[in-house]
Amino acid sequence: MARSTASQSASPESSDVVAARRASEDAAGMASYIADMSSELSHLAAGAELQMVAYFLNLARVEAEIRARELGGYAVEREKPPQSGA
Repeated sequence: MARSTASQSASPESSDVVAARRASEDAAGMASYIADMSSELSHLAAGAELQMVAYFLNLARVEAEIRARELGGYAVEREKPPQSGA
């Protein structure tokens, strides 16, 4: 009976650790996804000559990328948008 109690007391702690790790991985994945979508929307906004919208979307992208890295998410790799020659 003591053996059963010991395994039960260790189980909630380990499940809490697993749940915390999973939540962190989910948040990292979500931040990476938001970075991807912000990048896409920024390109659309820039193409429509909505400079302030593009600026704020790029700001959101950078913040999401930083947060994804902090949480151990993957590095976001994307194509560079074509530069318009002035």
